[in-house]
Amino acid sequence: MGAFKSRRNYNTFFNKNRWDVGKYFREGYRYHEVLPSGYYTNQTRGALHKCCVGYCIAINKWEFDKQIMYAKRIRKLQRELGLEITDFKILH
Repeated sequence: MGAFKSRRNYNTFFNKNRWDVGKYFREGYRYHEVLPSGYYTNQTRGALHKCCVGYCIAINKWEFDKQIMYAKRIRKLQRELGLEITDFKILH
């Protein structure tokens, strides 16, 4: 996959910026801020998205134990990212 990116962007990076491979991959989409848990922010956002999907599926299937599990995970991930914490009706 890396070779394809290099070929696709070769002319733009080489001509404008004197393309530096290490700099391109360091500033790439994978490397974001590291959280106290040891995960990157984009990894945590991906986990948050998967938990939200799982929560919606659990609501549709009437699985209350999984709803509570996903709601706790969503709150934990939101707290870790510094986002506004969602108020779930199921936990009250």
